[in-house]
This record gives sequence, structure tokens and C-alpha cells, in this order.
Amino acid sequence: MTRAGLPADRRELVTRLLARKAAAAAVPVLPRTGEPLECSHEQRRIWLAGQAAPESAPPNVTLGLAVTGELDLPRLAAALGGLVSRHEALRTRYAAPDGLPHQVVRPAQPVPLELVDLTCLPGPDREPEALELARAAAGERFDPARGPLLRLTVYRLGPAEHRLLLACHHIACDGAGVALVAADLAALYAGEELPPPPVPQYADYAAWSVRRAAERAPRRLPYWRERLKGLEPLFPRLPAATSPSPADGGRSSAAASVRVERALVDRLRGDARTGGGPVTPFAALLAAYLVVLHGLTGRRDLVVGTVTSGRARRELEPVVGCFINLVPLRVSLDGLTGFPALLARVRETVAGALANEVPFDTLVSGLGGHRLPGVHPSFQAAFVLRADPAPPPGWAGLRARVWEHEVDDAGFDLGLTATPRGGAYELTLTGRLARFAPAELAALAGRLAAVVRDPAGDPASLGYSGKEIE
Repeated sequence: MTRAGLPADRRELVTRLLARKAAAAAVPVLPRTGEPLECSHEQRRIWLAGQAAPESAPPNVTLGLAVTGELDLPRLAAALGGLVSRHEALRTRYAAPDGLPHQVVRPAQPVPLELVDLTCLPGPDREPEALELARAAAGERFDPARGPLLRLTVYRLGPAEHRLLLACHHIACDGAGVALVAADLAALYAGEELPPPPVPQYADYAAWSVRRAAERAPRRLPYWRERLKGLEPLFPRLPAATSPSPADGGRSSAAASVRVERALVDRLRGDARTGGGPVTPFAALLAAYLVVLHGLTGRRDLVVGTVTSGRARRELEPVVGCFINLVPLRVSLDGLTGFPALLARVRETVAGALANEVPFDTLVSGLGGHRLPGVHPSFQAAFVLRADPAPPPGWAGLRARVWEHEVDDAGFDLGLTATPRGGAYELTLTGRLARFAPAELAALAGRLAAVVRDPAGDPASLGYSGKEIE
């Protein structure tokens, strides 16, 4: 019987019980006394990585927008100030008096808005210069102890042509968060009345998530100890870290991109019908990536890291902050016959990892063992499937579109990012220049596209026969 079919007094009782249960499960709001607040596991991992080895810290989160029309800079600066007032994570600083970081929420302060006027350059096409400057600006690091952790750069190409680059420290924002930031910035610029600031804010989530992880970790860590037992690094250890070569323009990494049609990815997913169930685009592209990694390394025991989001609860959807967690996916290629069998194994691996997810720093400390300097714990290759980027509406009559650029920064030895673009996926491989030359990355991107088009392709070039992985 549904709740509607119950007598009135029973319906009221059920409603109260459900409301009580929801209130008990809700993220509690902490008092703001000015005292330091607990960091989430995600923030702690990012902060510690930056302290131990700045080059291994996650890159900044960025979003580029191309804006056409009469851009009002004072109005944009006011909107930026309103944005920081609205989201605590954008005005939080980090202190570590006891060796571990804590959050200190500060009053709103001015945020850098820099105008780079390129109209003095000759010629009508100033876009390449703006892209080059944006790539450099996107990689400029923030100081989480001093702040601010957000900046906006405006590149003026002409009287009615501007390019905007939003950059934010990863400790304060993730990919979904920067989309929220852009949407709120557009609405504030347009003079729209936004709803009240979200409650809870990120610091509330941080404390709640740490408590929840502590309850789950004892039950889930045994899975990971067994799953990652005997794990060996995918790539040989790099020599001691050196400064980027001047020949590489001071860069530490490079990227290469290819596009494949969505229909090809859907065909890969269809290949799993004989393997026991439906396969997501994530699993299909991950399987293709594993084929390339197998051909590259000759390894049959492969581990690829991915990211998940803790923003699954409804009250956290409008909250800006870092909700991502790193999850290792270990896939053995032994005994597989054909690509559908690989897809099925990937699907099972992903399901098991998500069912036993724990914060990545908890996983690493729970596994114990000796950490190798210069080797990322648990995995050196990563894969992320992003959402289809779209410019926020609004902007008070201005026309806005996503302004594409690649941030030349790598958090891992080799990373694959898949981004849907209309009827295609853009596949971008980013690798450390200490490990891969740009030409090698371009060749690997070509191999990846070939696997997506035909997973039973040439075994000499792909390291996979389509019949058996050897």
C-alpha cells in the first residue's frame, strides 16, 4: 500500500518518521566562530601533495569563455565580488599549525581581475596570442595560505571581443564547481536575483564527510588490500625531478588530442552485449585506453586511476568546493578472449571499486608499505570522462561560448581526458615531458583513436589481436 492509501493519522506518522530520518542523514551546519574548521579528505590530499612536491599537486581548475558584445568591466568586477561573498570555499584560507591543514573562512576580499589588452597587436586575429597567454596563466599556482584562490583574466581582442579565463585552486573548486562559479558569475553580471547562498557550505560537508569515511573505512579497506596486493608501478621510476627544459618552453607536460564519433563509442558499448550487460561510455573508453597501455608497456596487469564526485546529495548540488576523490581501477588482461570480455571485466572492476570507495588518502595509508619517491601511489595513469561543457546563460545580452584551450599541466605520468563535443568525443592525452615526447603523445592518441574505431585492429601497432590479449 502506498502512503496515499494510508489513513490520515498513519500518513502523518509516516511523514514525520521520514522527515526525522532525512534530518538525521542531512549534512549538519557548523557554527562559524572564526576558529579553524576541519578539512575534507580531498582538501587534505591536495594540500599535502602541494607541500611534499608542488609538481605533483593537481593542476588548477580552469574555464575559458569567449564573450562577444560590449563587456562592462566594472560590472564584471562587482559580479566577481558578489560571487566570492556567496561561496565560502572561494574565500577560505588554509593553515597547518599541527602539520595538517585546517580551513579558515575569511570575509570577502577583492579578487584579482586582470585586463590584458591585445588590441595593440597588429592584424585582425589576436586569438593565438590570447590562447598562449591563457595557457601560461592557467598554470600559475596559488598560495592556499594567503589566497585569494580564484582569479579572472580578461583578454581584450577588440572593442566587442573578449576572452575570459577563470582559474581556481583545486583545493577550493572542482570541475563541476567551476561550472557553478561561471553560472553564478553570469547571473550576477546580468543583475539577476539569485537564491540565498547554499546551506550547507563546503566546510560543513568537509566535517560530515570525514565522519562518514571513518565509519566506512574499516569495512572497505580489506577489499582494497586484497585488490591492490602486489601492485607494481606501471612505468619505471623517473630520475630525480629537474626543472623543465628551455627547449620545451618551460613546460613540464604536453598534450595531444583526437576526435572520435559518438557512434563509434556506442558501437564499442554494443560489443558488450555478449559480455553480460550494458556498458557505459566511461567503461568503453577505459577499455580502449587499457588496450593502448598494454601495447605501450607490455603489461597485462594494469591500473588506471579515475575521479568520482561526492556531490551526490541534493543539498550539495549548488555548493562550490572540491568533492572529487581518486579511485584506482586494477584490471588484469589474463585469460581474456576478445574485446567484449575486456568490457565485461572493466564493468565489474568499476562496480566493485565504487561499492568499496574510500577517500584516497585513507586508502593509501591503509595499504601501508613503502612509498617510492617520484611514483604516484597506486597508479601513474589516469582517465577522466568530463561532462559536455556549455557556456552559462545570461550575460545581459552578451553572446558567450566555451573558449577552448588545453591547460598544459599533468598530475600523472599519463592522463586521458574524454570530453563530449556534440556528436563526437575529444580524447586528450596529457603526459609528462620527462616521460613522453610530444610526438610520442601524438602517436599514442592516434593509436587510441584506432582502437576505438576497430578494437580488433593490427596487433603489431596496438598490442592487441582482437582475439586474445597475450
